[in-house]
Amino acid sequence: MATESNPATIRDTNEPHQTLISINVTAQAPLKLTSTNYLSWKLQFQTLFIGYDLLGYIDGSKPCPPATLTQSNTTRPNPSYILWIRQDQLILNAVIGSISPTIIPFIAQATTSRQAWTILANTYAKPSRGRIKQIKHQLKNTTKGSLGVTEFMQTIKTRADDLALLGASLDEEEITDKILDGLGDDYKELVRAVQARDTSITFEELHEKLLNFEASLQSILLSTEQLLAAFNIS
Repeated sequence: MATESNPATIRDTNEPHQTLISINVTAQAPLKLTSTNYLSWKLQFQTLFIGYDLLGYIDGSKPCPPATLTQSNTTRPNPSYILWIRQDQLILNAVIGSISPTIIPFIAQATTSRQAWTILANTYAKPSRGRIKQIKHQLKNTTKGSLGVTEFMQTIKTRADDLALLGASLDEEEITDKILDGLGDDYKELVRAVQARDTSITFEELHEKLLNFEASLQSILLSTEQLLAAFNIS
């Protein structure tokens, strides 16, 4: 049931039997669109649009009805048109609320949710040599650094997915190589072990092994700190 803090439906004051769908961006679409996560951002909205039966507004299968109706030589406003406009603006508002401020200017001229959706798709999902080159450069320069294993691997996977969306897919071994290249010296023993395998390793298996290795490193670091503390060495 809808609540004031998390509304799902709004009654149409002009047509009480009709309802409008309101998306709570904070609760239902928390991932904000940036220049590097279009695929994940799109997925969260597509599931909502399908679930609420709103996909037609952005894919064009539910076009805007005529603004007026004419019957017996009398023209009057079309209630369906007014309802469509209001629902479409609620969708557009949700999209705007779920993108980074730096991206909003891209859709500033959009007047419908479909226009905004199409602009974003053309900007971030349309294959172009420049876009593919940009993502490959980002992928090449992605290193674990201070990131946790899971965050690091998610970053690699997100950029690999973006390349796949643009028609420049990497195979599983290439993704594995990107991960191993970005791990750093602390993981060199594990890197050598993975590279020495006769069979390729899956993304999921590599993730598990890296998590275990990360836990071992943290345990060693903690033991060292406790030892130094015991001898008052800083």
